[in-house]
Amino acid sequence: MKGFAQWLILVVVLSGCAGIQPGLEAPEVKLVSVQPITSDGFHHRFAVGLAVTNPNATDISVRGMSYRIGIAGHDIFSGVANQVPVLPAYAETPVTVEVSASLMNVLALISDLSSRSPSELTYQLNAKLDVGTFMPAIRVEESGPLPFTQLRLQSR
Repeated sequence: MKGFAQWLILVVVLSGCAGIQPGLEAPEVKLVSVQPITSDGFHHRFAVGLAVTNPNATDISVRGMSYRIGIAGHDIFSGVANQVPVLPAYAETPVTVEVSASLMNVLALISDLSSRSPSELTYQLNAKLDVGTFMPAIRVEESGPLPFTQLRLQSR
C-alpha cells in the first residue's frame, strides 16, 4: 500500500506540473523563402526559410515542430522537423525546414487565382512547437503578403 501511495503522489505532482504555464510569449515566425528541392512525379519537396523571433528572456529549446503553410486560403505545404535549433532569447533565428506540396491543393489554388486574379497573395503559417514533455506546445499563427508578389506589384 505504501508503494501505491507514493506512486499516486508522484502522478498528482506530475499532472500538476504539466498544467503550469511557462509564461512564455509565442515566438514570431515569418516566411522568408521557398525553394524547390526535388520533384518526382507528383511528389514535390521544398526548402522553406523561416525567421523565428524569440521575444522571451530565456532560450527556447524545441524538440520538434509541425507546420502548414497556405496560400490564398489553400493549404499547400506541410511538414515536420525534429532538428530545430535552440531559439536564443531576444533574437531572430533562421530556420530552414523541408515541406511537401499538395498537388491537388496547388491545382485548386491555380484554378482559384485564374478565376479571380487577386492584387495580392497572402500566406498563412500554422506551426506547433514541442518544447518538452511537461510543457504545453507553443502554437504560432502568422500571415502576411507573399514577398515576391509585393516586388511584382511594385515593379508595374
